[in-house]
Amino acid sequence: MKGKLLFATGLAAGYVLGSRSGRAAYEKLKARGTELWHSKPVQDKVAAAAETVKDKAPEVTDHLSEAARRAGTVISSAVHREAGHGSTTAADKLP
Repeated sequence: MKGKLLFATGLAAGYVLGSRSGRAAYEKLKARGTELWHSKPVQDKVAAAAETVKDKAPEVTDHLSEAARRAGTVISSAVHREAGHGSTTAADKLP
């Protein structure tokens, strides 16, 4: 209950403060974010991350393919085992 009350209070405070600062503050924050995103250090890190992803993608694909193949084998085995197990009834086991 205390958590819900704090959440509602924070939501109300955010709404009031946000509505008072208006669109100008939002546009200023958005401009700062865009400026930061387009800065050289950030773009250098983005380029490095993209290169790492390109280098690792084939390896990850191989691991995922192998994991999917194994999961398919396990599921198929479980389904066949369950189908074979469920085909006998109690009447079939009577002498």
